[in-house]
Amino acid sequence: MTSHMVGQAVDRSPRLAREIVARGHEAAAHGQTWEPQYPMTPEQELAAYSANIASIERATGTRPVGFNAFWLRGTPNTLSILQQLGFLYHIDNVSRDEPFTVAVKGKPFVVVPYTLRNNDIVRFDSPALSNEAYLSDLKAEFDVLYAEAGSRRRMMSISTHDRISGSPARVKALEQFIRYAQSHAGVAFMRKDEIARYALQADKVPAD
Repeated sequence: MTSHMVGQAVDRSPRLAREIVARGHEAAAHGQTWEPQYPMTPEQELAAYSANIASIERATGTRPVGFNAFWLRGTPNTLSILQQLGFLYHIDNVSRDEPFTVAVKGKPFVVVPYTLRNNDIVRFDSPALSNEAYLSDLKAEFDVLYAEAGSRRRMMSISTHDRISGSPARVKALEQFIRYAQSHAGVAFMRKDEIARYALQADKVPAD
């Protein structure tokens, strides 16, 4: 999986960040503090993302290459700043069910699309679903994308937050979904940095 880490949270719980990476997961950036990026000046963005990188590197020994802005809302300068800092991708787009690239200063920058419909903030809030209904929705989403994947590339993203999906019953629902997906031939579970690197070298990746 990919864990999007707020730098200040990493500074407060470095052992947790290290454990996530030690288990083979990706540490991606999510800003230095939990505050909007969209009103920031370019100088403020650069400073905030640099601090976020430093916090993750101190705790985990890895440098993030993926980014998620506060509520998906960056600025017109965000992608060029991320590119400048060595990032490969961002996720702040919900327009496709597959990775694609955008041109940033003449070079491809990968978008690994986010999800709102499979996001626990949305599904357990407005409208609030039961754990069983959420599981049913995930399976239905998977079934359609799996069928479409017979003729074209498809990716399914699920976004969870420990404060929401960390309850025992919701953990059980996610486990049941994962086992359901694993029972289908050809399904791969990939970190977003792996998807981004794949998109940079694969054929027929959409480019906007």
